[in-house]
Amino acid sequence: MSEAPEALGLYVHIPFCEAKCTYCHFAIDPRRPGADRQDRYVRALLGELSRSLLPSQPADTIYFGGGTPSLLSADRLACVLDAVRGRFDVAPHAEVTLEANPRDLDFQGFRAARAAGANRLSLGIQSLDDGVLREMGRLHSAADSWRAVAMGREAGFDNLSIDLILGWPGQTREQWTRNLQAVRSMAPDHVSLYVLEVEGKTVLSHRARQGRLELPDDELVADLYRFTTEALGALGIERYEISNFARRGFESRHNGKYWDDAPFLGFGLSAHSYVDGRRWWNIATYGGYCTAIESHGTAVAGERTLSEHERVGEALFTGLRRREGVRLAAFRGRYGVDPLEAYGPSLRDPFDAGLLEVTEGRMRLTDRGVLVSNEVFRAFV
Repeated sequence: MSEAPEALGLYVHIPFCEAKCTYCHFAIDPRRPGADRQDRYVRALLGELSRSLLPSQPADTIYFGGGTPSLLSADRLACVLDAVRGRFDVAPHAEVTLEANPRDLDFQGFRAARAAGANRLSLGIQSLDDGVLREMGRLHSAADSWRAVAMGREAGFDNLSIDLILGWPGQTREQWTRNLQAVRSMAPDHVSLYVLEVEGKTVLSHRARQGRLELPDDELVADLYRFTTEALGALGIERYEISNFARRGFESRHNGKYWDDAPFLGFGLSAHSYVDGRRWWNIATYGGYCTAIESHGTAVAGERTLSEHERVGEALFTGLRRREGVRLAAFRGRYGVDPLEAYGPSLRDPFDAGLLEVTEGRMRLTDRGVLVSNEVFRAFV
């Protein structure tokens, strides 16, 4: 009897943004899209979906990311979701996430998105300080975020996540504490906490190269991360991954695909896919993607297959991102590799420094290790 195929995660990239944030290095289409631009993109998505691989494989998560998916009209969102469900064997209780900018949707918009099939709402709040939002290039206000949370709940989203950025230039403990006080009142089910990284072709990177960017001290950021972990934990929102916190049962099932070496397919410009160690990705521009689908039915820009060593190493450092770490027996069973033997010399320093530990058959980061996780992960590269 053959083993049932592992359920896929499905990612749909909606690239539209009204403006490019000062920290953003994602592939986006920085303009508010008119009907013609939305329609062309949706047609391309439907074309890519109709020719996708693995059409009969089950899927249990769908994630609309961006960009700003909330700039796509609800009827077009429903059209894409219907096509996804028609192409894949989507589980009845699949997690369907919609990323949204706090000011894009009114109550009717949230209700329409819920009716279209989205059942998890991820709001890109980033900060609850209007001055910081302006510096970020965000077009919403703190008041917009409060309204979006209230309207999302009223529209039927009982799984609500918010994004926050830690480590913004000029950040103070007092300012960050006000953010956390607001989070407490908002009572989200999930919080994604991203420590600011200045990289890629961004406004912040340009300022950094010119010596005009003063980031907060690393010790302050580490202290605020610990403070946040404790504050959210007191609300029942526990850290389950380095950048993600959730009430029990509200962990992101889709993001778990990326951390667990599970298969996922991506659709849309710049979207990435991964199945059995093989990666491929799409053209990263609106015109390039749409034209490629219209002309050839595919927009794949490149691909590579991981070596066994690369796959094992990546499975280890993504698994260590989770709070519970890597179950050593299960890892040996899946990959035929004992991490403690294969990487013993490279792991000696992290163990000696108290950054890694083995407990109850699991190798995991200590609380200190979480704060310098990238140093530990170098052992697996």
